[in-house]
Amino acid sequence: MQDQQQHNENEGQDLPPFVKTWKQFYLLLIGWLIFLIVAFYIFTRLTQ
Repeated sequence: MQDQQQHNENEGQDLPPFVKTWKQFYLLLIGWLIFLIVAFYIFTRLTQ
């Protein structure tokens, strides 16, 4: 029981302060990567 409680307390220690769960972190990361891909695609098309 104590190990489970300690695991839950340590779970969010490595997360940035602007997300509460690892799922939110990875969704934000995927969204950021999609944004960068689209932005660089548009930039490339405009400068051809």
